[in-house]
Amino acid sequence: MKLIILATAVLLSMTCIAQRTGSFYPVVVAFHSKCCGVPDNKPVIDYVKAFKKKYHIKTISYDRVGPLGREGEYDMCFTLKEISKKRSKLFISGLKKITPKMIDKGMAEVEENKSRSDFPGRVQATKENI
Repeated sequence: MKLIILATAVLLSMTCIAQRTGSFYPVVVAFHSKCCGVPDNKPVIDYVKAFKKKYHIKTISYDRVGPLGREGEYDMCFTLKEISKKRSKLFISGLKKITPKMIDKGMAEVEENKSRSDFPGRVQATKENI
């Protein structure tokens, strides 16, 4: 009886861990509006392309999560599955350097360790590759 309870507990915990890792984003670039829309994502796309080229990475994918507001607010959510942990830290620090400069229509900011459950239920996630 104890063995059955222990096996059930282990299976349940493994299931919970698997579900959490599938909906977890180590880094998110959030695009916010001040009055007239969000800034262009070109600086982020250019940075990702340069990072891919420098470290010989075939593709980096992200989930475009939105709509988050009336003026086109959305998030670029990176899982970083294609990148090693050491390079992930470099990737995140690079994003943190470019996002403060993105202030043309709104602003962009980097958020770390965001769960899919942090988003409202009405938003949609679209997988995109760079």
